Amino acid sequence: MNKKYVLGKVEPWWDDSFKTLDYLYIPIKNTHDEERWIQEGYGNVTLNGALYNMAQPMPEYANGFYDIFPWNNMGLAFFRMNTLEMFPLHQDHYTSYKEMFDIKDPGVIWRAVVFLEDWKSGHYFEVDSKPIVGWSCGDYVAWNYNTPHFAGNFGIEPRYTMQITGMQK
Repeated sequence: MNKKYVLGKVEPWWDDSFKTLDYLYIPIKNTHDEERWIQEGYGNVTLNGALYNMAQPMPEYANGFYDIFPWNNMGLAFFRMNTLEMFPLHQDHYTSYKEMFDIKDPGVIWRAVVFLEDWKSGHYFEVDSKPIVGWSCGDYVAWNYNTPHFAGNFGIEPRYTMQITGMQK
């Protein structure tokens, strides 16, 4: 993977039990981005989504997500965005991940989202200025560590993804 992002597809094997997980709203660690987003006019929406991560028991089918990418030290998190929840344009910082694996060169870090359902009106993703809509269940986007991206739900149904973080081998 030599470019900033890649698009792909896997054949879905999961069921829809991800909808009933006990998602948690975890505060944004990068308050600098949050302050900037509010100054840009995003103060009237929820600047977050809800996470179900590896600190909680993962469903058995989650193990299949480890096989999609040839990465080391992978972490998984289910992510739900309800109506008017978004992460405006940003770059991930991976602070905890870099500390956990003592990463000196963050250029080895990749992140991906796998869309767990077909696209619904109002669901949005953007990576490196490329808008992505109309996805099918199992489509994915993977990007290198500092690639700008944007996620949001302007629709009326929750938007579900699997977030995968890892290091290029």
